[in-house]
Amino acid sequence: MPEEFIQSRQNPRVKMLMKLQERAARKKLGLFTVEGLRELSRCIETKGAQEIYFCPEFFKSDEHENFIRDVRRQRQIPLCRLSEGAFEKISNRQGCDGIIGVVKQWDTSLSNIKLPQNGRALILVVDSIEKSGNLGALARTADSLGADALIITNAVCDAFNPSAVRASQGALFSMQIAQAGAAECQQWLKANNIRTFGAHLQAKKKLWDADFSGSSAIVMGAEKDGLGPEWDGALDEKIIIPMSESGLSDSMNVNVAAAICLYEAVRAKSK
Repeated sequence: MPEEFIQSRQNPRVKMLMKLQERAARKKLGLFTVEGLRELSRCIETKGAQEIYFCPEFFKSDEHENFIRDVRRQRQIPLCRLSEGAFEKISNRQGCDGIIGVVKQWDTSLSNIKLPQNGRALILVVDSIEKSGNLGALARTADSLGADALIITNAVCDAFNPSAVRASQGALFSMQIAQAGAAECQQWLKANNIRTFGAHLQAKKKLWDADFSGSSAIVMGAEKDGLGPEWDGALDEKIIIPMSESGLSDSMNVNVAAAICLYEAVRAKSK
C-alpha cells in the first residue's frame, strides 16, 4: 500500500483535516479526527479508522514507531506521512505526539442503546453541556463507573469534537453514546421504565435518600445554569448533593457532581 508524503501546509488533504475541527464539517462529511497514540489505539480496537496521518519528528517513544510499523505491516489502514509544518497545522494539541486518525462517525440514535435485561440500567443524561472537555470527561466518568449509556441532549458541543474525544481518554469508543433532543430522550426513558433523577440546587431530597434500586437515569444540566425548563417538569425526582455550609462554593464542576451521583447509584444497586 503506497504511502504519500505531504509537505505543504496548503495541501487539500491538510485543509480537509483542518475542516474536521469544525462541527459543521464533521457532520457533513460524517468523519472526525482522533489524535494521540493512546486514543487512536483504543479507537482502532473497537471502531477502526479510515486513514492515519503521522509525523515521526513528533513521536514521543518507540511505541509510536511500533504502532505505525504494525499498521503498515497489516496493510488495512492507509498511512500518510506529514511534514512537521503540515502536522502542526492539523494538530489540536500542544506537545503533539505525531499521530492522527480519521474515523467514520457512527450512529448515535437512542434506538441503538442496548439495556441490561435485569431491569437495573444506569444511564447518565447530560443536557446543554457547553464545554467539550467536560463532555469528554463525563463520558470517561460514565464508563469508569459502569453506566450503561451516556445520552447527550440539546448538544451545544458534539461527542466527536476533538477536545471531547481527547478528554474521554478512549471512553468514547467503549461507551454507548446517544445524542437526542430532550423530549425524545424523555419519551425513550419512560418507554423503557427508567426513573429520572435530576441534580438540582433547589431539590429537597438528598442524593443518598433516593431509591436507585430500579433502572435509573441521572440527569445533569449545563455548567452555568443547571437543568433548564425542558427537564424541570419531566423529572421523577429532584436530588441534591449536600455541601458544606462552611465553604464558599455553592456548586460543583458538572463532571465531579456526575461522578458523585453515579457512584451513589452504583453503591445503592450493589446492595
